[in-house]
Amino acid sequence: RPEFTDSSTGSHYLTPDDFAAIYNVKPLYAAGFDGTGVTIAIAGESDIALGDIRSFRAAAGLPQKDPVVVLAGPDPGTNSGAETEADLDIEWAGGVAKNATILYVNSTSGFGSAAYVVEHNLAPILSISFGVCEPQLTSAELTSLANVFRQANAQGITVLASSGDTGA
Repeated sequence: RPEFTDSSTGSHYLTPDDFAAIYNVKPLYAAGFDGTGVTIAIAGESDIALGDIRSFRAAAGLPQKDPVVVLAGPDPGTNSGAETEADLDIEWAGGVAKNATILYVNSTSGFGSAAYVVEHNLAPILSISFGVCEPQLTSAELTSLANVFRQANAQGITVLASSGDTGA
């Protein structure tokens, strides 16, 4: 539903239909490219609220399709900031590729979840919302991440990463 307006606040929000219009995705949908048969892995570090994802999809007029949750280590529980970020990532990956299978890989570290996706070759697309400016990482951390992403590349995995709220 484009031009969504919240009935309680009057605020206007961008929806998947708006995104499809702005970025000219509608011709892809018309040609049958809507995420069907595609798996997108989202790396996370918090439990999620399925009700939030379901509400987003209902408000956007999308088919109901819950993400598949994979626990990649100890359950981190709910971290409110990381949970909100995970909800957004799941909602928008599934909002644009509306019939894709969204795999939410959850662990105590977003980068650890990303590594798990690559190590287990879980999906051809990996989205990482957690970012940090490179100088904030140790040399060992940078090397480790570079190795994970090199391996992803070798396996044909497309990795999408945020620029980070503090710059990259």
